[in-house]
Amino acid sequence: MLDVDLGLQGQTLLSEHVEYSAVLNFSGKYMTRIESPFTLHLKNNDFEFSPENDPPESFEPVRELIGQTVTESVAEDSGTLRLAFANGASVIVEPDDDYEAWTVAGPGGMLIVCMPHGELAVWEQQDE
Repeated sequence: MLDVDLGLQGQTLLSEHVEYSAVLNFSGKYMTRIESPFTLHLKNNDFEFSPENDPPESFEPVRELIGQTVTESVAEDSGTLRLAFANGASVIVEPDDDYEAWTVAGPGGMLIVCMPHGELAVWEQQDE
């Protein structure tokens, strides 16, 4: 399987919420839920987060992405999620051996889930 374009390019991050998972809400009715450890690359720092273990206040650096536009959104064939933003920041989520690492949902029922070991389950957008 080749890399999958997730369709978030040009969408803006509107909000984030952390409670056992990190939920990123985007314009255009897109949402990303991260349930495994992930990396946030900002201009001068890299941050490692675990939504299951870290307290919500530790995710403060993620809030710097609010208002930023996505320039690239890819699910690699390995199951790695890569989101790049206009300010040069990026979010990277590696697949998990035991759990669903991340989910991207969009309009028309579009859903992509990173299953254990990086296998992608894909539901295409339906015409509304």
